[in-house]
Amino acid sequence: MSTKIDDDTLYDVPGLAKILGISEKTVRKMLAEGELKGKKLGRKWYATGSAIKSHFEEEKEMINQPVIGEKQKKGKK
Repeated sequence: MSTKIDDDTLYDVPGLAKILGISEKTVRKMLAEGELKGKKLGRKWYATGSAIKSHFEEEKEMINQPVIGEKQKKGKK
């Protein structure tokens, strides 16, 4: 299932958790550590749709990178 994410919309922590499929606690940690770009307004965190899309693109790039030092598996002959 895909969720339409509007670039200019501000998403709060519960909304981000639902979109990302993770807990609210994990979302807050990601925001606090800068893993997901967002802003804290008062006591609440928010992120834009463009920040969410950027996070997904960074994750996709990381998945496609080879792991340095990992031995390549050889097929059985």
